[in-house]
Amino acid sequence: MNIETLPINSGIKKIIIESDGISELYPPQEAAIKQGLLEGKNLVISIPTAAGKTLLAEIAALQHIMENQGKVVYLCPLRALASEKFRNFKRFQSLGVSVAITSGDYDSKDHYLPRYDIIVSTNEKFDALLRHQVSWVEDEVSLVIVDECHLLNDQHRGPTLEILLARLLLRNTQLQIVALSATVGNSEELAEWLKAELVQSDWRPVPLKEGVFYDNYVTYSDFTTRDVIYRQKEPLLNLTLDSFHSEEQVLIFTPSRRSAVTTANKIGDRIEPLLGPHEKKTLSERAVSLTTNLSDPLSKQLVACVKKGAAFHHAGLNSNQRMIIEDSFKEGIIKVLCATPTLASGINVPAKRVIISSVYRYSVERGSYPIMTLEYKQMSGRAGRPQYDTEGEAILIAKQPHSVRWLMDRYILKDSEAVYSKLAAMPALRRSILGLIASKVIPDIDELLSFFEKTFYGFQYEAVLLEGKIREVIDMLIVWEMIDPLDAGETLRATQYGVRVSQLYLDPETAANIVEGLKTVIENGSSKIHPLAFFDLLVGTPDMVTLMFGKANQGVTERRFDKFATRLIKSAPTKDDIEYDFRLRDFYTALFLWDWVNELPIEKLIIRYKIGSGDVHRITDTATWLTAAISEIASIFAKNNPRYLFIAKKSESLSERVKYGIKSDAVSLTTIKGIGRKRARILLDHGIRNTIQLADLNQSKLANIPGFGIELAKTILEETKKTQESEQDRQLQNTGISDFFL
Repeated sequence: MNIETLPINSGIKKIIIESDGISELYPPQEAAIKQGLLEGKNLVISIPTAAGKTLLAEIAALQHIMENQGKVVYLCPLRALASEKFRNFKRFQSLGVSVAITSGDYDSKDHYLPRYDIIVSTNEKFDALLRHQVSWVEDEVSLVIVDECHLLNDQHRGPTLEILLARLLLRNTQLQIVALSATVGNSEELAEWLKAELVQSDWRPVPLKEGVFYDNYVTYSDFTTRDVIYRQKEPLLNLTLDSFHSEEQVLIFTPSRRSAVTTANKIGDRIEPLLGPHEKKTLSERAVSLTTNLSDPLSKQLVACVKKGAAFHHAGLNSNQRMIIEDSFKEGIIKVLCATPTLASGINVPAKRVIISSVYRYSVERGSYPIMTLEYKQMSGRAGRPQYDTEGEAILIAKQPHSVRWLMDRYILKDSEAVYSKLAAMPALRRSILGLIASKVIPDIDELLSFFEKTFYGFQYEAVLLEGKIREVIDMLIVWEMIDPLDAGETLRATQYGVRVSQLYLDPETAANIVEGLKTVIENGSSKIHPLAFFDLLVGTPDMVTLMFGKANQGVTERRFDKFATRLIKSAPTKDDIEYDFRLRDFYTALFLWDWVNELPIEKLIIRYKIGSGDVHRITDTATWLTAAISEIASIFAKNNPRYLFIAKKSESLSERVKYGIKSDAVSLTTIKGIGRKRARILLDHGIRNTIQLADLNQSKLANIPGFGIELAKTILEETKKTQESEQDRQLQNTGISDFFL
């Protein structure tokens, strides 16, 4: 089907044809159009990677806006994927289509969103918006596009998406849902649950050859073979050099961060001597942009790798570094990219050849275990670049001769597994049930059970199987005082505290742990709480991200734990206690946060805790959210007991410290946009201790302080004025009539 013949706006056609260079639809895309994509029908589009799901989503969204005047929500499982989709949609702004993105900050209603036509959001953020009962979602959203819908199968991300879809289907019967999925074993079941048409195909724009490498030759799925010239003893290096000499890019999936880094280093050493002068110059220029003012070991390793033509990609890198690596690989500047499997989750980074170095993963709970076929299919699907390659190649590496057949049967010749609901897990039920009650979706237990009948779990099994667990969660929420005790009609009503826990997007168990700790503080009559005590309270909760803890960290952590034990809120176990090792592991993360708010330079933090700058951002973002949640919870309890007020104020200040990584004396200055931990410390060293003193500076004096220039000084002084005016307005609004009397 020709793009020109599509019944869509001519402006959309022009951008797709002229800017994107696409004139014909792929067969699965044509099938989606014929099955009602542009006619408001629900669709499940289950097709391989690179078969055109994104273009279908864009056409559906844009035409929907221009024809129906409705809002479109595009749901993504990851922030990185949301950012990529946001950038893609922005190229259509010349058509008068407005695009917004929202992620994180779960306690915000994002009042600006109703002004936009297309809203790109993470699943969790959109679920949080529903908990705040924003009216525009039900009133104005008429199309929801769900990316990576097969992640319903994921035990962490799946339940949120499942409840979200069930809520949308329940409250808005006119809503169109377009679910984009990898090829899975039960796509018909998924479509039936969503009352959708199924578009299913194995067609790929670039044919995929899949094989297993052993003893210097590849055995393909049709059992033909190909010899690979022997250049290196190590199979992975040999395969990579084979591609490099054929001037083909390689994407290598490794099971861990460490293996991604070491593999990239090894490959870089081998291919650097083979690069031409122009390639080296281009790589060197690109490497400079990766430092982002950091001199930590991971950034140095990344820069060194890129200069040699290779790179690694994992969550330890910050978002800017990951974006530069992805763009450099797409442009062909980087020749070999070694990545952890998260890169396969929707981010568009294809290569001529994909190598999966190992099909095994490791976890503390399970030990070493083989990955699912679905995960292999997602990784292998990155092979083959449309418009560049005539075929893609995905290769598994066998370590033993008998493994060749096993890998072939287990991954290459086998279809992807079925997707199953993960909603029955207790953490998922706790969060979901409180969210449904607090946002007044569900009035009583009968309706709650009826709602679960409409979930994917209820569709696959019977919701009655969950009744025992559901009632157990209800009992927990009553004990935790998040919902009122049941009456004769088993009515479900959230308390004010329960509503805030839901809106803050906390696991109810996290909130219960926090409240238990705060009650301990009040009972002890303490007027001082060490910041590390707050961190120690948080790191044991289900919502807190923690650092990897090994034996090498034990000695120092034990000594620091003993030093601070008497200042903590939670009682400290003895070394003989079974909980001691778990507490020590959590305390390691608390120490990281303590060092962070004491302004330990980020490079030293990275070295001390053996992490990357991406880890710093992820952990501090989570801790900022949770310390702010402590303040909100304490404020609610302060209405009945004013002694909670000092906790609320202290945790509010601590949240600001965690956000910027600052000592308490810098909190005032970092309220000004453009002033972070480094500039705040520079100002303090020059005697500027608060925003009042900052506002008294003239532009030239501020510009002469190191780290500031004329333009930045002008901007910061303008922001300072706005902040002070906003604070005066807020104080005026909060003034009651009693404040005017003595």
